[in-house]
Amino acid sequence: MRAFESLVAHGATCSPRIARECIRSVSRTQPVARRASRSSSVTSGSIDVLSLTLIVDDLVFANGETKMGVLGGGGPQTLFGAALHPRTPSLGLVAGVGENDCPKECLQWLTERGINTSGLIPIVGMPTPRAWQITEYDGRRTQVWRLDASDDLYSMLRPRFDLWPEQARGAIAVHFGVNPMRPDVELVRALRDAPSCSMISIEPFTHATRPLTDNDLEVLCSLGDVFSPNEYEARSFWSDGNSLSVSELIERMVNKGAKVVCLRRGSKGAIVYDARTKEGYECAPLSANVIDETGCGNAFCGGFIAELSGGGGTVRDALAWGTVAASIMLEHVGVPMEPIATHREEAQKRFAKARQSVKPFEV
Repeated sequence: MRAFESLVAHGATCSPRIARECIRSVSRTQPVARRASRSSSVTSGSIDVLSLTLIVDDLVFANGETKMGVLGGGGPQTLFGAALHPRTPSLGLVAGVGENDCPKECLQWLTERGINTSGLIPIVGMPTPRAWQITEYDGRRTQVWRLDASDDLYSMLRPRFDLWPEQARGAIAVHFGVNPMRPDVELVRALRDAPSCSMISIEPFTHATRPLTDNDLEVLCSLGDVFSPNEYEARSFWSDGNSLSVSELIERMVNKGAKVVCLRRGSKGAIVYDARTKEGYECAPLSANVIDETGCGNAFCGGFIAELSGGGGTVRDALAWGTVAASIMLEHVGVPMEPIATHREEAQKRFAKARQSVKPFEV
């Protein structure tokens, strides 16, 4: 675990070496996924929903079974959730990858789903990020990096904004994970200055290793338009977090500047609260055949922002679509390999059921 603990302690800025190599790679090489044939829809037009980070996961389950070389990371998982939405948003991914070692199956998954992969930046001298994902019987999951944790690795997970290709910089909604101890203020600032970006969705990818100061909390909670921690992560932000009711927990995040809070509670469902309209809802989880919990939170966020960023979307329906996306991801090992179209009818049925279960929630 030392490698993982070391990584999450690092800041979000791109290391000088990675910055140099990114610039060299972009100037002399086509991004990796461009080597594969793909439809013109992947390379042209605006990107409605963009996410960051690609990791190749090697899965170890509690019963000892394994599955190697699974496409993972917050980017693909988020984009799967967004792809389920009936408005069929155009999707894009930004991530650092190795020059030639990203598994062909992973790249095919992206291109076959029409995801704009111009933001896959090959990094000279670095392998594609790869990690063990170890799941216990009680649902706990441990990530252990299979390469040295370093600033170089961290920079690949979330490349600096000025290294993004033009199409990615024009994305309308962007979702990514942050370390609550060192949130990516510079990236958010760059997105705020981007004329096309109208929604930023932030998800902590780990808990806080110590209670945050008031200033740190204000920075973290106000970063995005949507702030979506899971309950364990949210409670870790405060010294008395475990004693707070769910309503008090959400109220504290709102008081620190969160605009739309989406609290994910695992088997207890999820709650959304819009501080601007004082509108709150909770949704029970959908019944699902639990196979693998990896990536369900990211899939939830993808479904959520696909609804909310679409023009006319509501937080109530966003909550339902997030619940749908998480329930479908839960039934697969890694991102589902079937074409998105095969899930649409079931997703619509689950949406109707989830929306019916949504009820008001007061803070």
